[in-house]
Amino acid sequence: MADARPAHVHRVRVRPVDCDRQGIVHASRYAVFFEAAMVETLRSLLGSYKELEKHGIDFVMAETSIRYLSPARFDDLLRIAVRVRTLGTTTLTMGFDADVDGTPVATGWNRYVSFGTPELRSTPIPADFRKVLERRPATTRPTRSAARSAAPAPGH
Repeated sequence: MADARPAHVHRVRVRPVDCDRQGIVHASRYAVFFEAAMVETLRSLLGSYKELEKHGIDFVMAETSIRYLSPARFDDLLRIAVRVRTLGTTTLTMGFDADVDGTPVATGWNRYVSFGTPELRSTPIPADFRKVLERRPATTRPTRSAARSAAPAPGH
C-alpha cells in the first residue's frame, strides 16, 4: 500500500486581508496559500529554496487548478497537506489539500517547470533533487462521487 503521508504540512492562520466582506476566505487567496505551501515544502525537503538557485534552476508555475469545497473564515487555522503528484523530466506537479479542523475547504494542484536561470528555458530537474522528490508519496485523487458531493463555497 502506498504511503499516504504528505511530503509536508503547511499551516496558515486566516487574516482579515484574506477574507471578503462576509468574512470568508476569498477564492484568490488559495493560490497564494498553495504557493507558500510549495515553497515551505521545498524548504523542508532541500533545506532551503536557495539550494535550487545554487544549481541554476527555479520552478516556474505552468498550470494550476483549485476546487473550492467549503468556506474557511477569518481566524481559522488552515492545514495544507502537500504531496508530489507527478515528477517528469522537467516538470513537477504538487497537490494541495486544505482543511480546517478536518473539514476539507479546498483542493488543488500546481504544475511547475524546472527552468534554467542562466539559459532562460526548461531544464531537467537535477538528479539530487529528483531523488528527494521521488521518495515523497504521490497523492490519491478523490473519487468522482466524493468530488461531486462537495459543494463550492458560496460566492466563490
